[in-house]
Amino acid sequence: MPLLALGQASATDSGAPFPDTDSEAWKALFAVDVAEVPLGQAPFDIGNGVRFETALIGHVAGFNVGYINLGVTVTDRGYRVDYKMVQQGVARWFSDGQAEAVAAGLFDDQANITTSYYLNHDYDGDDEQQRTELYHEAGSRRYHLWALPEYTFRQAVSEEEALGAVDPLAAIVALTFTPTGEGQHPCDRSVPVLDGKRRFDLVMVPDGTEKIRQRGPGRFEGQAIKCKLEQRKVAGYKENNRGDIEGDIWVYFVEVPEKFRTPVLRYAPVRISGRQGILGASLHAKRPRFIEADGSVTPIG
Repeated sequence: MPLLALGQASATDSGAPFPDTDSEAWKALFAVDVAEVPLGQAPFDIGNGVRFETALIGHVAGFNVGYINLGVTVTDRGYRVDYKMVQQGVARWFSDGQAEAVAAGLFDDQANITTSYYLNHDYDGDDEQQRTELYHEAGSRRYHLWALPEYTFRQAVSEEEALGAVDPLAAIVALTFTPTGEGQHPCDRSVPVLDGKRRFDLVMVPDGTEKIRQRGPGRFEGQAIKCKLEQRKVAGYKENNRGDIEGDIWVYFVEVPEKFRTPVLRYAPVRISGRQGILGASLHAKRPRFIEADGSVTPIG
């Protein structure tokens, strides 16, 4: 059963209109083919594998601001990500945000993501992305895109600019779960991302290790690999909004227990933190664990 109601994205920017979405002129500008109806689910099967689950609890300046429920299943063939974000506490003074998303994809024999499916639902979103579906098939230079009619494009993202890009949830897998090449540091990664209308790179570099200590039941504690993360905007942004995101972001992850390591699974995230000026924020893993097909649970930390 399709997960979304029917609809079609608009091809109009806040300024001048773009060519019709079924025209050759559109294809020359954009890497996405706008669909009238959604697929509703990933058109492929990844098989059975081990599942990582955690709740990432958010804090800003000491206040609880919400959580992200993250579940990632990894198999020899591919992955599935289940994501839910809820803002609460002081964060609700500023916005009433909630989002749910699901993604799935297939790996090649080098643990690269070749086929990907992404379904995102932002509740009360103000960025015209309330519902978005994005699908890319291995070997294709084009992306299938479905969204509600309110969805608009700001600037073009060409096939060349989108080449090799994955969706935002696939980027989580590529950044924090898969192994790096032989002799390469775990933080040495760069992932091109396309969310449907915007194209950016997520680039990580090593920043040592850190002993994580966090009070509270079930909170992860232990030594973690620390990486500094940078977002570099590439295309699809308005001209007055093309700068990189300000502030510093760090991602922390650990090696998964040896029994779960495979050619496509090596690490798992346990913390994300950021700072802009004097304001600090963090997402800290609560009860991170691996769940096997038979229901056996292995906690981390």
